[in-house]
Amino acid sequence: MTVTSTDAQRRLHIEYAEALEADAETSGEKCNDLVEAADYWHFAGEHQREERALLAAVEVDDDNNVLNGPAAHAKFLLTHGRRSEAEQRFARLLREGSNCEWAYVTASLAYQLIDEPQEALRWLNIGVNRFVPRLDAELEMGDVGFELLRQRNLLRRELDLPKDGLDDVFDRLTEHGRRIGEQIKDIKSHSEHTTIAVLYWPAEEFAKLRREHPSWYPDTTHRQHRQQVQRALQQHPGPVVATGSVAALVGFAVARGLPVDEQSTRSKFATEAARLGRAADWPPGRNDACWCGSTRKYKKCCGTPGFA
Repeated sequence: MTVTSTDAQRRLHIEYAEALEADAETSGEKCNDLVEAADYWHFAGEHQREERALLAAVEVDDDNNVLNGPAAHAKFLLTHGRRSEAEQRFARLLREGSNCEWAYVTASLAYQLIDEPQEALRWLNIGVNRFVPRLDAELEMGDVGFELLRQRNLLRRELDLPKDGLDDVFDRLTEHGRRIGEQIKDIKSHSEHTTIAVLYWPAEEFAKLRREHPSWYPDTTHRQHRQQVQRALQQHPGPVVATGSVAALVGFAVARGLPVDEQSTRSKFATEAARLGRAADWPPGRNDACWCGSTRKYKKCCGTPGFA
């Protein structure tokens, strides 16, 4: 039987979901892991298992997590045509409030998905009023409240609304973050230490090398590989992520007369990628796309507390 890329992606999503549910038992981040697992069940089209994971997240949610179980389940209900149940959950969230910024972001995203942007904007305004009570609030990119401001700014622009004071706050934070980023880059460019490049294999390449070079990462799942890379990145100052491809590595080894199967060749390959500027700086911002290429935000993917 021919396995299509869609089949392979679905299997990978299921593998991620199962790994997250297993990790939830020991990670100390049970609610976060279960909500993230539900996302992967969703991508795999396993909606019963998606809801099962979300209901488990609701049970353990103590309102001190990065992600919010009740809001995530309400989003599931709303986007699966169960509006009455969803609005009961959202009404409780509105009545009791939440210490979790993502509760309000999730509520907004839910209404955006069913094409009700005004209700989506209302939830962002509620969240911003809770976490950014003053226009002169001292926030940094990544602080609680920043993601609400960012989502609000994006939605208001989509609705072609004129800028207001909170949009100005977001613009100031973004400009400040840009200046800090430029300063960090400048410091790095003048640093005398050798840049450490950590080699990362995307899911498809990892599956390929497991078939062609099984001795390289014995008994290792792709999730475990991501965890290993995240740990390695955390251990070095100013590291970069070199994304590997089997064909590129083989070409590199042949051109230099190096043994393809040796770890030292893979290290040299990663170092050369960094020297040529073909590696990504680490870490990304918590609200930026994750280094692993999942398209998820770093703080909800490999940057999730307890992941590594």
